[in-house]
Amino acid sequence: MKKYIFSSILALVALAFSAFRSAENVVAGPDLVIQNVELKCKTQRMLVFHVVNQGDTKSNSTLIRIRPMDGDDATQKCIQQAVRNVPILLPGKDFKLTVKLKAAPGCDCESGIKVDMFVDHKNTIAESDETNNEYNFQSAN
Repeated sequence: MKKYIFSSILALVALAFSAFRSAENVVAGPDLVIQNVELKCKTQRMLVFHVVNQGDTKSNSTLIRIRPMDGDDATQKCIQQAVRNVPILLPGKDFKLTVKLKAAPGCDCESGIKVDMFVDHKNTIAESDETNNEYNFQSAN
């Protein structure tokens, strides 16, 4: 009987410790990040990416700002500053966005794109991690 009780106590302690360690990895509140950035330069010239809520509660709707990196004249020929809507996102859900690039002279889609993307750039959502909202993208040279 003592052996059974001791084994049960050990199992409960292990279960509690496991739950505690899992809880450490949960992000409290919404947490919006930019992922899966892809540049398409063939028939349709566009920048495609996802905004993901990796937090544990839904986010409010917000905006994302996309603009050429400071001082990059080549990218400015492809894209001006753009602002796009991001809807309410439930935990673990993502929203796909597409930004079309201009077919302007001097716009080198393959190697000349350098953009900063900033989700919730006006800081309207209180997120669990405010340091991961910016994503810098640079196409291969």
